[in-house]
Amino acid sequence: MRLVATRLIGWSKKNWLLWVAIAAYALLAAVRLTEAKTAAIIGATTFASVAVTLVTVFIFVGLFQVWVREEFILKHLGALLGTAIHGPLVGVFPLLKTLLNKGARLGVVIAIVSTWAIKVPMIPLELRFFGWKFTLVRQLLLFASAFVMAPIMERLIKNVPVLRESKEEE
Repeated sequence: MRLVATRLIGWSKKNWLLWVAIAAYALLAAVRLTEAKTAAIIGATTFASVAVTLVTVFIFVGLFQVWVREEFILKHLGALLGTAIHGPLVGVFPLLKTLLNKGARLGVVIAIVSTWAIKVPMIPLELRFFGWKFTLVRQLLLFASAFVMAPIMERLIKNVPVLRESKEEE
């Protein structure tokens, strides 16, 4: 029982922001019940829409961990992966952690995150609303910024905490 309590306390410390959100919601519910109900409905709807994406990503991450060799990651992944994957960025964080754990350089992960805003299927829609000059300049700047940002961040961030945690857990 003591081990469970210790783990729960450790989990609570790691997820302190969740407790802040729960406390804020409880305070809102006590003061303004109607707004709290509206917030709960919006939150549940948002969670339901993101849950499908997250489950899919977790399955993909599991398959990725088993099927993809480290050599492939080191040689072939980077900025192009960021433009190819769709969905909310938060859904891909577990995949990025897996990439780091399998030996990908931090620059590869930075390039993926940096190019996330480039969505090839959205280019026709962007062209329609903003025109070709805007679309072309925005896409080129986003792509180029990934190659500038990745080496800079690799030099600035020598020690990635997520790698330390993963190695300590093993």
